Amino acid sequence: MLGVDGMDPTILRRLIAEGKAPNLAKLAADGAFQDLETSNPPQSPVAWSNFVTGLDPGGHGIYDFVHRDPLTYLPISSATPPPGDPGTSVKLFGYNLPVSAGDEIINNRSGTPWWDVLDGAGVDVEVYRIPGNYPVTESDAKTLSGMGTVDMRGGYGQYTWITDTSPVAPPGHGLKADVQLVTVEDFDLDGKGDTVKAILKGPPDLFHLEPGQMPGESDYLTVPVTVSIDPDADVAMVKVGESVAVLQEGEWTDWMPVSFDALPAGAMALGGSVRFYAKELRPGFKLYASPVNLAADAPPQAISTPDDFATELADVLEGQYYTQGMPEETNALKDGTFDDDDYAKQVALVQHDAGGMLDVALARFDRGDATFFYLSDIDLQCHMLWRHGDPKEPSAPRHPAWEATSAAKHALDIEHYYQHVDSLVGRVRQELPPETLLIVMSDHGFQPFTRKVHLNAWLRDHGYLTLKDGKTTGRLTTGDVDWSKTQAYALGFNSLYLNVAGREAEGIVSAGDVARVEAAITADLLGYRDPADQKTVVRRVDRGADIYHGARLADAPDLVIGYDRGYGHSDESTLGEIVEAEIEDNTSRWSGNHLMAPEVVPGVVLASRPILGEAHNLTDVTATLLAWYGLAPLPEMRGKSFITP
Repeated sequence: MLGVDGMDPTILRRLIAEGKAPNLAKLAADGAFQDLETSNPPQSPVAWSNFVTGLDPGGHGIYDFVHRDPLTYLPISSATPPPGDPGTSVKLFGYNLPVSAGDEIINNRSGTPWWDVLDGAGVDVEVYRIPGNYPVTESDAKTLSGMGTVDMRGGYGQYTWITDTSPVAPPGHGLKADVQLVTVEDFDLDGKGDTVKAILKGPPDLFHLEPGQMPGESDYLTVPVTVSIDPDADVAMVKVGESVAVLQEGEWTDWMPVSFDALPAGAMALGGSVRFYAKELRPGFKLYASPVNLAADAPPQAISTPDDFATELADVLEGQYYTQGMPEETNALKDGTFDDDDYAKQVALVQHDAGGMLDVALARFDRGDATFFYLSDIDLQCHMLWRHGDPKEPSAPRHPAWEATSAAKHALDIEHYYQHVDSLVGRVRQELPPETLLIVMSDHGFQPFTRKVHLNAWLRDHGYLTLKDGKTTGRLTTGDVDWSKTQAYALGFNSLYLNVAGREAEGIVSAGDVARVEAAITADLLGYRDPADQKTVVRRVDRGADIYHGARLADAPDLVIGYDRGYGHSDESTLGEIVEAEIEDNTSRWSGNHLMAPEVVPGVVLASRPILGEAHNLTDVTATLLAWYGLAPLPEMRGKSFITP
């Protein structure tokens, strides 16, 4: 099974009709190709959790990329439960040494993954880079975590930008980089400025932090970085820790191992790996360092089951591979430190990693096995490159982030990434035994993202959210909100919560008034029109209690907002910020999206066997996978098989 994040049925049908996806065309002709109903909301961690467990969010508990803590109104990652007991420690010789571990950090997803059902029935299972499985869940199957896996700093991909010129963030966008301003100095006293010194940050220095304390910028372990620039050529030597590499301007290094000492004398060394890119060596200096990935050959924390599966893959691949959950460097492209050419080079490195790992997966596959392999080729590229031209509607108006020079060169890039996936499908079909069932699926499709909605500002302007002291802007978590007069707030990309008495810390909406407030907000949102052209902004609003089922229903957002084509939630509102405007053009390079009403972004399912019936969803793929091995879905699973074994 190939899971192709973000593959869109409309785009794929066009490419098949134009003869540009011959391998996917043959797969469809030999078996079937249908739209696949996505999750509600159509967010990757939600959709893939539906597929992994066969449940909807009410059962598995993943409702959004971002959840909220009702006791603090803080946004929290949906990957892990709200913070619990941080443990206790004693201070000894300047270090905080733990004496109790506190609550274990576990995966927030409930339900039984399909690979555990198959493994329990004696099927050999391998699962590569499955989204939403970090922290990894205990399993006897071989699994490697994907989307959601952290870098060495414990985040989701903060790169380092070492430069002699302070970068300027695009309007309305804060830089995602750890920016280090440096000067090219004459450290060797030869009269030429040819040396740069900087640092690379790794994991938090937990032995100097109190339990539960969030690290500040100076609370990370570091290793030194030294760059020696050739005085006569555009070439430099980069030394990080004990690793050394030489690269020319415009080139990337290979993976360079780094080690961070959590205790003196190497008593606890944490291994990572980094790549550098020489954007410019002279006359200016711009050096990119990737997020420090967990060392694949010796991960400092579990990213696979069993623990040594990640190491086993590193041995076979003869080196490091991307372990961070979303390896494409979208942050640098959004920041403007990368241009589209830089981004394309980095994506090619990700593709090289994935291609090598796919070859390993194919070589390990035997008759009767079950293998899932995740491909990120399309999703993040659609997010970042849609602004060059709409691949679904080539005659559509230009995106607000359209750039003439770049569009002329990169207008067909999304199409080319589809063709790359098509070539991989051809490789897979060539290697597999002919009787093998091959399913190609996606979690959702894509649409343009041209207008961003500040939902908390909309709630303010419609009387559902009130700020203190006559303020019009602020944050949910900084004392700016008058909760005694606030009925609702937004956190997450599609989630809206009522300020319910007895549930939220300062809730005011009584249980008897919930239905009335929900109905009023729903009616107002469905009547909301874009002041620029009077288009419908919100296509649907669903009550969480109406559309979800299962033991985690109490965690659901009260309302799930389904935006119409072209509209989406702003980053500001997603994290609880209230800005002046209700709605504005999206001028970010993050220009394609799928965080809309599910019916406007269906995914795809293609199979090498005929598909029975139509209108299938992600949980049906789960049931089909189990049925192929003669197994019934678990009683709580919601899907039905669509292929006859």
